[in-house]
Amino acid sequence: MSSFLIGIDVGSSACKCIIVDDGLQPVSQDAQSYPTRHPQSAAAEQDPEDWYRSACQAVRNCLDSGAIEPASVAGMSIAGPAHSVALMDGAGAILHPTIHWSDLRSAPQAERLETDCGDAIFAAALCRVNPAWTLPQLLWLRENRPGVFQRLRHILVVKDYVRYRLTGRYQTDSYDAIGTQLYDVHAGAWSSALLEIAGLAEGMLPEVRPATDISGELSRAAARDCGLLAGTPVAVGSGDSVVEAAGIGAIAPGHCVLKLGTAANVNLVMRDAKPYPGAIVYRHVVDPHWFAITATNSGTSTLQWFAETFCRSAAEHPAGQPDYKLVESLAADSVPGARGLLFHPYLQGERSPYWDPHLRGDFVGIHRQHRLEDFARAVLEGVAFSLRDCFELVNTFGDSIKQLHLIGGGAESQLWSQIVCDAIGRKLSKPVVQSAAYGSAILAGIATGMFHGWADALKVRPLPTEDLRPVDASRQLYEDNFAAYVAVARALQPHIQPKRKQSLSEEQ
Repeated sequence: MSSFLIGIDVGSSACKCIIVDDGLQPVSQDAQSYPTRHPQSAAAEQDPEDWYRSACQAVRNCLDSGAIEPASVAGMSIAGPAHSVALMDGAGAILHPTIHWSDLRSAPQAERLETDCGDAIFAAALCRVNPAWTLPQLLWLRENRPGVFQRLRHILVVKDYVRYRLTGRYQTDSYDAIGTQLYDVHAGAWSSALLEIAGLAEGMLPEVRPATDISGELSRAAARDCGLLAGTPVAVGSGDSVVEAAGIGAIAPGHCVLKLGTAANVNLVMRDAKPYPGAIVYRHVVDPHWFAITATNSGTSTLQWFAETFCRSAAEHPAGQPDYKLVESLAADSVPGARGLLFHPYLQGERSPYWDPHLRGDFVGIHRQHRLEDFARAVLEGVAFSLRDCFELVNTFGDSIKQLHLIGGGAESQLWSQIVCDAIGRKLSKPVVQSAAYGSAILAGIATGMFHGWADALKVRPLPTEDLRPVDASRQLYEDNFAAYVAVARALQPHIQPKRKQSLSEEQ
């Protein structure tokens, strides 16, 4: 009888599940969405119960659609985004909605931390202070929700909370520990100095274990919730970006991954942990390598915003059609360069390379001849230029880039994929199978001993890829337009920042 592996990705907007057989062939897949609530314009919150409920339902659906017997499941693993944490009391109950990584309310706390001790934080955590990180979010909570903070006893990053509900174990891996900005990367342990800044005791943080260790076994209650057998092994798991990268074969230095997800990023596998002010440096799931991430807040969420704001009355928007399909179909009727229209996709501030939560988006160069199709094209190109901004930073790291991979939900758009390829100006390899859920399934196989590491697992089922090459005419046009994109962004930044700072503080 075949053995099966379950991979779960508790993403920014939905939980995705995949079941693969022992040859890593996908057997069934499912996705369950959940909301991000915005009680104020700068706020973004999620309910951890949604993560768990969606994960259990997705597993049940995959078991049913794949006609898979629970006894044949050899193990499972979970991935998820960094920074966002479940806020729990001593009994494990949720005290407050999770502050999402896109929440900007902690901008004043982040600025104060940067001024008071930014260099010390960067030296220990290898990342700059920003509202996306757990540390300033906890300071915001302490100052604005003191009753909640006083009752706080445990914090767990997204994937760790779901695994806690499955196994009862308070654990994390070094990737997500680093993502809290409470971990000393060099010491490989929670930082007493950073915990003091946050106002936390060390016992409030989970045990840090290797991603490919077995965390524990599925409890009876969790087994009933997700349709599996009690005692099913559950791996510690790791962050979505690094697990997804490893799942497509980015396990050696020089492999670079461009991801068009809810937010987009450019990730480079490196030999050493090198501190770069504009990047986030994590441990890779493949020792002894490291994983540098340059991240933009824009991605498919930007297309969703554009579709909801400008296109809901468009006759060509069939019910149920994905937003990227609508924007893609409109943009196809424009031309490369969007007839001179530029778009900066800073709808939620920006991370790399600006690290400025007060940045906002804009369209530049509008004239009477521009139509909706040109605006749609400019949005696709603006996100591509934001990725190029991240890629330019990666190029300064000194590590030779040997191969470029393009992944993420946005990469399903052929037009957008080609725009990104032309904007980057390099050959891209697009794997046919790619997701953090798939990478998590492989990790589960390694944790349970089915495979002897990532290289061994990836030999079992080499992934087919589609190669994209830049079109010369578009590449040169985008080279010029990218220079204008950067110049305008930097020119506007100092003039509009004060008003934005004021509006953010008023929104608390």
